[in-house]
Amino acid sequence: MALKATNLYLQMAQLPATFKGSPQAFADAMVARMKILSPNGTNFIFIGDVEPISNVGPWLRGGTQWWVWSDTIKRYVPLDISASETKWYWIGNSTPASTPPQVWLKTTKDATDQDPSHGSPIGWYVFDGTNWVAFNSIVFSGPTASRPVTPAEYQQFYDTDIAVLLWWERGSWRTVSGVPGDIKQVVFEVLTDALRFNPGWDVFGAGNQAFRGRLTSMATKDSGVAPETDLSVGANITPRAALETFGETNGLQTNGASTLKYPGTIALWTLVKL
Repeated sequence: MALKATNLYLQMAQLPATFKGSPQAFADAMVARMKILSPNGTNFIFIGDVEPISNVGPWLRGGTQWWVWSDTIKRYVPLDISASETKWYWIGNSTPASTPPQVWLKTTKDATDQDPSHGSPIGWYVFDGTNWVAFNSIVFSGPTASRPVTPAEYQQFYDTDIAVLLWWERGSWRTVSGVPGDIKQVVFEVLTDALRFNPGWDVFGAGNQAFRGRLTSMATKDSGVAPETDLSVGANITPRAALETFGETNGLQTNGASTLKYPGTIALWTLVKL
């Protein structure tokens, strides 16, 4: 093994003039009077997984963590390099008092010595020179074929083929607009196009033939629930329960001499948000 020069010095005290003895006694006397000195002190590194019980210099733990000896608690503590670390962004609930950095991740709480957690993330902010401004990211976009194959829950995607903002929710791509149970009418010549341009929706009455082809009316009471909501209605209005079907035997009657015309009707696809 090749040895390397160091800044260490070997110092030995004089042997007494009256020394007598064998060669081994002479060697022992020399070693007993020697000590190693350094003009700048020494600094050695201890490498291992078990914490030393005394100060043996900096400790490289597990090959990736630096620990140093604390004279206060008489044991090793993680090396604090925060003063030399580049601060990339602020994090916490309180508005940063200075810049840089000019990026801030706002959270629901500030960390303390007693509780170092930051709570839940709220959003990113960027300092524009005067104020902290909320940062709004631009969602991924592209044709239908480019939708993410394994999207995260609530991941958004703007589908340029159908010009609709979508998000992945409950295991399917759905329009961001609308809530389950919403009903709307759309203008398409064929149902497949109506459904393609409205992911997450289905034709109203897909599972109940009795709903199809009907005009919709306002329900005034719950269906099959006790006690039920029962709204008051005006004169000559028949209360109707939710999802009740009616009108099969009713017809419109008018005076043949009347000039009042009923408007013509047009059939549109009625969809419901799933």
